[in-house]
Amino acid sequence: MVLVPEYFVVVVVVGALRGWLFPFGHTARSWGVLAGLVAATAGTVLVIPTAAEIPVIVGLLGLGFSPLVAGALLISLPALSLPSMVMVGRALSLRVTATMCLVVVASALAAGGLVVALGS
Repeated sequence: MVLVPEYFVVVVVVGALRGWLFPFGHTARSWGVLAGLVAATAGTVLVIPTAAEIPVIVGLLGLGFSPLVAGALLISLPALSLPSMVMVGRALSLRVTATMCLVVVASALAAGGLVVALGS
């Protein structure tokens, strides 16, 4: 009774704001490390279908984005989303949910850095 309408509303709101939450344009290619941070953060908030991160990442790489962005999105997109955080926030706690979010963002940045370090 609560989860389905709540999920629907949050997904619609995130979808409506995706242009601001995921501000990658051609200028973002020159952002450097900031692009990785934006990708890790936005990827943690966005909701996408299972395995849809692959075409997103391939498309961004095709546009010339850095491997840092690709590595960050590869971890953050499937790991967590704003709707999932909203739905489990009451059952867990705000502190635990925020910690999960920060751990996913940090892990995504670490993965992006690892991809760059390995010279993909």
